[in-house]
Amino acid sequence: MVICLKNGNDHLKVTASNGNTYNPTWYNFLKDNSKDMTQIIDKMHKRVLTHATYASAANVLLFYINGNRSHAVHKITL
Repeated sequence: MVICLKNGNDHLKVTASNGNTYNPTWYNFLKDNSKDMTQIIDKMHKRVLTHATYASAANVLLFYINGNRSHAVHKITL
């Protein structure tokens, strides 16, 4: 899941070794791998909403299947 941040929250972006900044990426817990995709999306959505820092800074959540980053599977606008 990629957390697309609102404008003005560049300090929360991840800085790569080349100096570029990127939106943070979260992965689901390994124990949830056997669950249905909609259950995983719901749990990760709740994780962001309860996170002290990202709850107010997140604008959009984009969900992808590992290995296929060309098309988002699900999009949640906060």
